[in-house]
Amino acid sequence: MNGRLLIVDDHKQVLKALIQLLEPEFESTTGISNPNQIISCINKEEYDVILLDMNFSAGVNTGNEGIYWLNRILKSDPLAAVVMITAYSDVNLGCKGYKRRSHRFCSKTLGQ
Repeated sequence: MNGRLLIVDDHKQVLKALIQLLEPEFESTTGISNPNQIISCINKEEYDVILLDMNFSAGVNTGNEGIYWLNRILKSDPLAAVVMITAYSDVNLGCKGYKRRSHRFCSKTLGQ
């Protein structure tokens, strides 16, 4: 397959599952759990798609952290294709991402 994928999710089990699921679909799949590494990753390598979690701090589900990182990504690479992902599915969160040029919004459905 073609394309390079960057997955950013602080939940290591979710990150591992997403890598295993999507790795066969891409030429290169990179996963990071610390959003502070995003800019150095995209400066080193060009990604076709970035899956970006919207929440990184425990107990926070506003999506503001993901929006912050979306803005940083787009400042560094205005043409980046970013898909926002969250376990806290909410139409308002999706709208926040779209207003700031996210390409898609997906809910992570996690088993209980």
